[in-house]
Amino acid sequence: MTRELTYLHAFSATVPTILALIVASQMGLQLQMPFIFGILLTCLIGVRLGYSWNELEAAALKGMGQCSFALLILFLVGATIGIWIASGIIPTFMFYGLHWLSPKLFLAESCFLTFLMALVTGSNAAAFGTIGVALLSVGIALGIPMPLVAGAITSGGTAGHLISPLSDLSALAISTNGGNLSTLVKLFVRRSIPVLFTCEVIYILYGVFLFDSASLPNVDYLFIGLKELFVISPWLLLPVASLFLLIIFRVPIVLALGINLLLSSSIAIFVQGLSFSAVIKVMNLGYTTHSTPLAQILTRGGVIAFGNVVELVLLASAWAATMQYIGVMQLLLKKMMQIKILKGKVTATGTLLSIIITVMTCAVIPAILVPSAFLKEKYIAAGLQSEHLSRDLTEASLAAAALVPWSNLNFIVLATLGIGAFQTTPYNLFSWLILILAFTIGIRNKHKIQKNGGQR
Repeated sequence: MTRELTYLHAFSATVPTILALIVASQMGLQLQMPFIFGILLTCLIGVRLGYSWNELEAAALKGMGQCSFALLILFLVGATIGIWIASGIIPTFMFYGLHWLSPKLFLAESCFLTFLMALVTGSNAAAFGTIGVALLSVGIALGIPMPLVAGAITSGGTAGHLISPLSDLSALAISTNGGNLSTLVKLFVRRSIPVLFTCEVIYILYGVFLFDSASLPNVDYLFIGLKELFVISPWLLLPVASLFLLIIFRVPIVLALGINLLLSSSIAIFVQGLSFSAVIKVMNLGYTTHSTPLAQILTRGGVIAFGNVVELVLLASAWAATMQYIGVMQLLLKKMMQIKILKGKVTATGTLLSIIITVMTCAVIPAILVPSAFLKEKYIAAGLQSEHLSRDLTEASLAAAALVPWSNLNFIVLATLGIGAFQTTPYNLFSWLILILAFTIGIRNKHKIQKNGGQR
């Protein structure tokens, strides 16, 4: 028989681990040990409450299993980055991008292009690992600070993933709370598009005032280096176009990335002259070059490079699952819902709870699933549709995950772009603005709770 969970137990399972994650993040240390510490601490508290060790192990393993599909996407993205470089796709994008993309508009262009890729794929991971890596390479070559470029890319990818009708998060929210997917997408668009437009304006202003023609570096040596290493041709951008088309025609993302790998591998063999074994090695270990000017830009990718991220995703999911199993999340949610400032303000409550759950569990999915059980009836009683609940939870959790250094989303950013959240967070304008707007609107709107529910 289990004992009642107290606030002391709940805070003991969360606060020490979050502090350890913050300290490790600030010191630039790996986060595996803080997560292992959190799992062991939560399990020990669970044992003290009367749960068996086998139960807690099963809960942790179940949490790991829930992220298996995301890990499959990561492996495919890692292989895609490596083969897109080896086949000359990213070098071609760099070559023409250095000619066509304006340095003054580059941040805005990076944000928008990544937004489009995430929109059509329904995945920010796919956007970061494909067009995001290419844009980052161009930005580095132009001498634009890496955190600025990565922040703009992350901003666009977050917006695209949120709005996309192919998003797994939208499907999850609808299956949990009910409602219509097209209605949910419309709600996302009404709020997110104006915010994205505002971000674009700010990025343009930033570029105009930050860069001038006199300060732009001479990149002729990069043109020479790229031509020495690769065959450069606009035709090599066909795999990028084909990936867009596959997704537009509703080909599942795993199959689309798999087809793209085959096409890109064929280009690497027949155009760039790589052997079959070299192609396999590039997809597994990533691309490396000894060309000094291009080493920092093109030494990327590979499935193996994502090993650290896979470890972090699995450990973070296990910690969140054990906390949820012993009731920590439910207890803290009930307490937070009693805060006076949120009384009658259901949408602000949904936004705040989703942010807090994201920070505590390091992931988006628990921040959608856990608060839903507590808020669904309150939204209906306030005359709001279930899609409003899905919008508030998905919007807040995805945006918050893009800003939290120890979230699964930022592990993906670190793996694909090679830069952490503490550096990119100040420049991820979309996430900041969408959270501020959502909470501000929620605080200003007080809904009268109806005893019989109802919708409007």
